[in-house]
Amino acid sequence: MCRTAASIRRTAIARAFDARAAGTVAGNGVGIVVLKRLADALADGDSIDAVIKGSAINNDGAAKVSYTAPSVDAQAAMIQAALAMAAVSADSISYIEAHGTGTRLGDPIEVAALTRAFGAQGVRRGFCAIGSVQTDIGHLDAAAGIASLIRPSSR
Repeated sequence: MCRTAASIRRTAIARAFDARAAGTVAGNGVGIVVLKRLADALADGDSIDAVIKGSAINNDGAAKVSYTAPSVDAQAAMIQAALAMAAVSADSISYIEAHGTGTRLGDPIEVAALTRAFGAQGVRRGFCAIGSVQTDIGHLDAAAGIASLIRPSSR
């Protein structure tokens, strides 16, 4: 891991949401998730590891902090949209699996966006844990998202 790009760490240790954060660790991977409507899975007696209640996407274009970092406003709006789509309140969430790059730019943006989105619902502070699979296995490039979906389902 000796790339010199600002977001790539020079050692094989990533520290997401840590004061010692100094970049991410590159990795490779693949993940597969089988999706089925909840009613069908229940009717078929399938083992259910997780239920996806809602999702949201965004692209903040020119409002980004940089090419590799989103804006707090866009991230917060996306989080609020996901909460609304899922019809859940922020205070019902006990764990967030975040992107967690382990960078001094990206991680504070994620935390600020979550704080803003949850705060918009009047939610108390300090009730929800945050983590990132990248701390354990690195940034898996195209498989980073699926790794972040699988991890909380397997806990």
